[in-house]
Amino acid sequence: MSTYPESFRWSYALSKQLASAHTLASSYGDLELDDELRLAVERAVRPILERRLKQVEKQEAAR
Repeated sequence: MSTYPESFRWSYALSKQLASAHTLASSYGDLELDDELRLAVERAVRPILERRLKQVEKQEAAR
């Protein structure tokens, strides 16, 4: 179990991991992301990560 709050995980994904994504990995192999694919992934995933971060922050604040 991590010593960091769950919100840190989502915040880190938003600030570091999403911006540096370069590959999609699957059980069939990796797919290298070019600029067009990176932008598409960011546009699709960012709103979900932001929503999950807000949800977790609310849960942590209620504790």
